Amino acid sequence: MLQKYISMIREDIKSAMSKRNGVDELNNLLMLAGFIFVTVALFSKKWQFVLMEVAIGAIFIGVCYMRVFSKKLEKRQQENTVYMKYMGNVVRFADYLLLCVKMKIKSMTDTEHVYFVCSQCKQIIRLPKAKSKVSIRCPKCGHTFIRRI
Repeated sequence: MLQKYISMIREDIKSAMSKRNGVDELNNLLMLAGFIFVTVALFSKKWQFVLMEVAIGAIFIGVCYMRVFSKKLEKRQQENTVYMKYMGNVVRFADYLLLCVKMKIKSMTDTEHVYFVCSQCKQIIRLPKAKSKVSIRCPKCGHTFIRRI
C-alpha cells in the first residue's frame, strides 16, 4: 500500500519536472556558493556580517532553485554552456580529484587491492597490492603510467 503511494508520488514528480531545466553544473556552483555564505555566517561574530552573508547565501540559493524549476530550457542551457566554456576544465579537474580521493580511501579500506584512476579517461583500475613500482596500462585508453603500490 505504501509503495503504491510512493510510486504515484514519483510519477507525479517525474511529470512535473519533465519540462523543467533540472540540476546542471552552474546550479551546483550556485548551491555551493550559497551554502558557503550561510556556513560562514554561522561562525561570524558581528551581526552586520551575519545578515549580509545570509542574504547573499539566500540569493544564491534562490537563483539556483529558479534555474532548477525554470521552463525556459534554451536560456538555461545557454547559461550553462557559457559557464562550462569558461569553467569546464576546472569542474572536470575537481571531479577527477574527487574520484582520486575516493579511490585512495577505497585503497585504504581494501587490504588486498590498490585503486588508481587513469588521468586520460578517468577509468578506475584495480591492482593487487605489492611492494614495488609498477607500470600500469589503462585497459580502456592504453595510457601508461608508473606508480608505487
